[in-house]
Amino acid sequence: MNNGNIKLINLSAIWSACHDHLRPFKDHLPLQSDQLRSCSVCSGAAAFHVCAHLRFGETNWVEEAKVLYCPDCDNFMLEETELSDIHLKQPELSKQPITAVEAKLWFDQPTFLNIEPTTRCNFNCWYCIGRHMKQEDINVENFAKVLDNFPTVKTIALVGEGEPLLHKGFFSMAHMAKDHGVRVMIISNGSAFSQSVIKKLCAAEIAYIAVSIDSADADTFASSRIDGELTKIWQGIERLCRYRDENGYKYPRIAVKGTLFSHTKNELPSIIEEAKRHGVDIFESFQPLNPMSTYTPIYPKDKLVELSQLDQVTAAISKDSGAAASSLQSINEFCIKEGIEIDKSGRQNGIRKNCDEQWIYSLLSGDVTPCCQIKTPIDPLWNLFDHSLTDILHEPYYQNTRFNLWNGLFPKYCEGCWKIG
Repeated sequence: MNNGNIKLINLSAIWSACHDHLRPFKDHLPLQSDQLRSCSVCSGAAAFHVCAHLRFGETNWVEEAKVLYCPDCDNFMLEETELSDIHLKQPELSKQPITAVEAKLWFDQPTFLNIEPTTRCNFNCWYCIGRHMKQEDINVENFAKVLDNFPTVKTIALVGEGEPLLHKGFFSMAHMAKDHGVRVMIISNGSAFSQSVIKKLCAAEIAYIAVSIDSADADTFASSRIDGELTKIWQGIERLCRYRDENGYKYPRIAVKGTLFSHTKNELPSIIEEAKRHGVDIFESFQPLNPMSTYTPIYPKDKLVELSQLDQVTAAISKDSGAAASSLQSINEFCIKEGIEIDKSGRQNGIRKNCDEQWIYSLLSGDVTPCCQIKTPIDPLWNLFDHSLTDILHEPYYQNTRFNLWNGLFPKYCEGCWKIG
């Protein structure tokens, strides 16, 4: 903690005049001690930096300046050291006053929508939160409203906490999207690749299917992906690839992803080898057990020990992912080649770890949440059935949530997310 008595220039009036609704949450997760500063206004010791563009005079902008905010006295301030640094780099600004603040620095032109088609699934994976959610499907008529309310969407991922191909209206939605010029991607457990479904997937031009594989060993696979049969999944993938290629279809391209545990952390190379042998094209990603506070309450007690092994599992995945992405095409390469904008990291703020996902996530209720890990609606004004995306993006509380996430001031529901780290 920095307890030095630093001179400050108060920007609160300018900040409020520009956008008073953008303010740090009072109950964000605690910051590290080295992120905290003292406040010369109230002598508080919990001030911290946020990022903003500052306008000097009428036309001169300085990008991403560090503005000090004190939660004790609710003041936004510029430290004299920061101002001196600005003047050193741009001497012509030394005699110009600060006249405006721009703190809307997060990404706000999304073209990618991840919307949940169903929470139902024919597997019972022990770590899946979907098995603890209400079992239901999105209404197809409501999906049509989403397409109307999100006119800039170019790609839709029909992905959630269930198996999308169990939704009886899946192909109706896929063709609706196709008719709007919107591409469709899905994540599947791979169990539903019958010949009739395969023909429909190709005819609907589903661009991408990621199949979840947790182990190359059938018995180990079945211990986490309960009710799943690995042999049948590989057979379904082969059947899909064969039909696609023999009938001149370019899509769908097939990817592999999965969750690894302490006893499977070194299996990624063997999974990739098997996936490639069965016709998989793309390596998406592998992850450890999800440690977020929204997930951990549903885990069986005998599985909680896995949470203590996350660092080792993450390290093993990191070690093997480079070779996996070299053996198969990476998801990033695929998306760049196909013009799909799905950046889940976004732009950094230069202060601390943050969240700037460049896509929109919606529950099957139409409720937009900050990311796919948040399963509870936050505000009725963030509903894509009832409101246009433009209205949601401009809604004050939505903007303030994005402001906080971009500045690395995480709400309590983000606890455990890898982006906090």
